[in-house]
Amino acid sequence: MKRSIKGRKTVTGIAVLTLLSVFGSGCGTFADKPAGEDLGLALAGMDGSDGVTFEGSALLMLGSQAVPHTSLYYGGKMVDHSKVSLHSLLPDKSGLSQAASQAGQQMLEHEGASAPYYSQLEKKDGQWAVLTSEPAAGIVNPLPSLNPVKQLEELENLEKTVTEEPGYSRTSRVLRIELSPAAAKQQLTDELEREMAALRPAAGKGGGEEALTAFWEQKEQELKAKLAGTNVKSVYKLTIDAKRNLPRQLNWTRTVQDEDGAGAPGGETFVNEVKFYGYR
Repeated sequence: MKRSIKGRKTVTGIAVLTLLSVFGSGCGTFADKPAGEDLGLALAGMDGSDGVTFEGSALLMLGSQAVPHTSLYYGGKMVDHSKVSLHSLLPDKSGLSQAASQAGQQMLEHEGASAPYYSQLEKKDGQWAVLTSEPAAGIVNPLPSLNPVKQLEELENLEKTVTEEPGYSRTSRVLRIELSPAAAKQQLTDELEREMAALRPAAGKGGGEEALTAFWEQKEQELKAKLAGTNVKSVYKLTIDAKRNLPRQLNWTRTVQDEDGAGAPGGETFVNEVKFYGYR
């Protein structure tokens, strides 16, 4: 997780580990309401809550194999509608998958569990700003990109199709939210541009800084060229508390594949799962 852009080959990895995305069209219904309307009610319910606690896990995969050192387990809370804190957790073997657990354990053994990630964010003028981010400079912190409140908020305005998942119960509903190909690709592009901007060398004097800036510019152009030739598929599954219309769990899978069929079979997949509880 060091602040470096050297040697990354995957689309999301060229910048950094991208584990750090209301009334959409819907064709399924439950409880006599369109699926898109249920999404809108759930997002409004989250927005109206004073606070909530959450725990999640994220993983990057090439084909069916987890990319080493990319699994991350995290927890946090939202308070006062607009303040979110996140922190890394030790991997739970009963979590996302066995592969994710093993990858997470490898990450901690490789990088050391003595320097956990921590971040505080606050929404100001409609934008989430990072107030505190640990570890210190020189280490890329993936947690701000995993803010689940922001992820849910983004779904309100992205072009998407919302349908119901079969088999819901009296206590919960599951919505399947698929972004349009254009929206999914733009979402990824925006994320990577922000990550690349954060990695841009600071202005300075001397040949060292100039060489590093030239290297950054080269990698930025490579990233843009790579993205131009990819297909992006982004699917969310949102479990909603049927009684209170509040998000209970969010699963997000984003797959990136080269248009020419090159790259890993099955493409590169980012998998994120977060559970919400303790609403206030």
